[in-house]
Amino acid sequence: MIRPSPSICNRCLARSRLFSTTAQHAEQIPNAPPPPQTGYARLTNRGLISITGTDSTTYLQGLITQNMLIASDPSRATRRTGSYTAFLNSQGRVLNDAFIYPFPGTDSSDAEPGWLVEVDRNEVPTLLKHLKKHKLRAKLKLRALEDGERTVWSSWKNHSEPRWAAYNLESDSVSPFSTDSEVVACIDSRAPGLGSRLITPGSDGLRSHLPDESQVAGAEVGLDSYTVRRMLHGVAEGQSEIIRESALPMECNMDMGRAIDFRKGCYVGQELTIRTHHTGVVRKRILPVQLYGEGQEPSLEADPSPTYDPLAVLALPPSGSNISKAGGRRGRSAGKFLSGIGNIGLALCRLEMMTDIALTGEATQYTPGSEFKVSWTNEAEQSGEIKLQAIIPSWTRDFILSGGARKPTPRNLDADGERARALVEELEEEESHRRTE
Repeated sequence: MIRPSPSICNRCLARSRLFSTTAQHAEQIPNAPPPPQTGYARLTNRGLISITGTDSTTYLQGLITQNMLIASDPSRATRRTGSYTAFLNSQGRVLNDAFIYPFPGTDSSDAEPGWLVEVDRNEVPTLLKHLKKHKLRAKLKLRALEDGERTVWSSWKNHSEPRWAAYNLESDSVSPFSTDSEVVACIDSRAPGLGSRLITPGSDGLRSHLPDESQVAGAEVGLDSYTVRRMLHGVAEGQSEIIRESALPMECNMDMGRAIDFRKGCYVGQELTIRTHHTGVVRKRILPVQLYGEGQEPSLEADPSPTYDPLAVLALPPSGSNISKAGGRRGRSAGKFLSGIGNIGLALCRLEMMTDIALTGEATQYTPGSEFKVSWTNEAEQSGEIKLQAIIPSWTRDFILSGGARKPTPRNLDADGERARALVEELEEEESHRRTE
């Protein structure tokens, strides 16, 4: 479970505490406030692309990791729900993480098919170029939505949402929240209880469209509070964290987040994704990390949870900085730091170096109590260093141990030898019969 951040009192400010540099930097402006138990946030860091036309569904089916069709339906009908997905390049690396929604107003039988693609706002022009490259003669229209045309929201209710996304991806309803044709939504399946994604028309507040407290609870909070909540759940978002054309989808936990349908047909990047799923081992995954400075000690709990201190002030390294083992000789990189806020962050971690998870039964490089650090030099040639501890959320650990990592089947050498000898004897017998004929 993710522990809520403790309240900050004057007595705490006067002494140094675990994972905090408040005592040294109390005069600095605090970070984002801790996210509330219920609330919603306007995601101004996300942009939208509309894809409309007769061929829009089949076009997307060949480009994204998610299935655009209902797999359990013999007639292969088009899905009617939004979902998490990804665009890959031909080498199976992530171009963009995305959410995809049925275009509002496509419920009627005579409506033209259409979809809304939600993506990192800074990546809209790049993704639009990628989409146009694959359009060829498909009958569809591509358009980046203007600011204020539609708004993306995240909503959550910690006390009432299930441990994992319960909304059926193959539901007949376009939204689990409202029958309003102008509002579309989907469960955010990237982590248990992470919340919901909604798209509303215009730039008005969410309450003007969904005033019912049973549908959307709490009050609106800032984007930074949503970011804290997302990092506490270990969820990366956007190409500042999911590095474009570098990360594999399963390293970004997209298999765990239900972004990949391993049974669907061909799509760009499918070959490596399927091969890794069936025969490979995912040795690196994005995990939440606890950040702390020199002179502070990491938690030694068996299954700790991130603890966010809104008053902690730490210098953060650039995205993509290498993680190395502290106090030892320079060796193989243990991972890459991706992003952070205050004293928490996200990192792409080598599981068998930074955690106690063993993937293949072979000896791991993990040593209990080991410390890891990130060292860097900025453009002004000023050096910095920060320590971090990788944390495995309980649902991530459960997923990996229950088969999320595909372990190679151990070979039975005696059985292999018996089969080989039997095959040789059979071939010799066939050769003998052939000669006597």
